[in-house]
Amino acid sequence: MNKILIVLTLIILTAPLYAQDNKITINPNKFGAEINAGPSIPYGDFGSKDPYNESAGFAKLGYKIEANVSYHLIDVIDVYLMGFYNSNGTKLSALEDALKQKYGGIWTAGSRTWNTYGGFIGFEFSYPIYKKVSMGFRAYSGLLNSTAPELKVSSGSDFYRQDEKTATSFSYIISLNGKYHLARNFFWVLSLDFLGSTASFKDVNITEYIGGNTTVRTGTFSQDMRTFIISTGPRITF
Repeated sequence: MNKILIVLTLIILTAPLYAQDNKITINPNKFGAEINAGPSIPYGDFGSKDPYNESAGFAKLGYKIEANVSYHLIDVIDVYLMGFYNSNGTKLSALEDALKQKYGGIWTAGSRTWNTYGGFIGFEFSYPIYKKVSMGFRAYSGLLNSTAPELKVSSGSDFYRQDEKTATSFSYIISLNGKYHLARNFFWVLSLDFLGSTASFKDVNITEYIGGNTTVRTGTFSQDMRTFIISTGPRITF
């Protein structure tokens, strides 16, 4: 740990000198704004399609759109505010196949999308690597609002339905990015982000209709919401 701190300290102290030697200006203005978008790749239980995994989210490839505003503190440190929207559809074919194998008959499963949005605050440490190119590391924390989609599984007239539900959870984002200086106040950004959160959905309405009998109850479940995001977009400083 001490060695890591020493290396980071040396990078922070020498980055401005490196920038000066290579005629690079890091964030020449105090304020910045950027918009990024790209694919959202579900990871872990969130992206699991295993019907025997009780924590599987059945999420598939989606997309994320985010907006950042920043304030330049010192040569290599900026503070960031982020707002974003993320959407991942679902894929339930493996669940349908498992039900057919276990119970026979024809089963259909339907669901919509996992929708999340959030607000975050964080810091970026950035440093030049070659003339117009700089690298940055960002760490954010904030609140995530997640909507679990309605799920309905049916065979003939019998069905199981779990209603849509929304939950709020603490979340974090770790991001590694590269910036290319296109013009005086204009950059192009490419980022690889990891988002992590666990949302708890409480009092979810569940309806079962089996053999002419209807049962209504409530349930609670937690969902891992981890995703990798590859995004790109413009950045302007002013």
